[in-house]
Amino acid sequence: MMLRIEFPPALMTKDLAAHYLSKSEREIDELRAAGHLIPVGNGRRITFTKEELDRYVESLPERDV
Repeated sequence: MMLRIEFPPALMTKDLAAHYLSKSEREIDELRAAGHLIPVGNGRRITFTKEELDRYVESLPERDV
């Protein structure tokens, strides 16, 4: 039996961030434009840290059941 452990990457491209947050790339662009997600680095390729994406998730209000 082989043990397989997977970790999310430290930096995620916009498409990976969208998948990680269960959002579309357009929604990621909208969250970025509104200042809810802060990308890192400079250049053409937009990347987000896992910590930034997790911070956004933690900022969401809990859903009343």
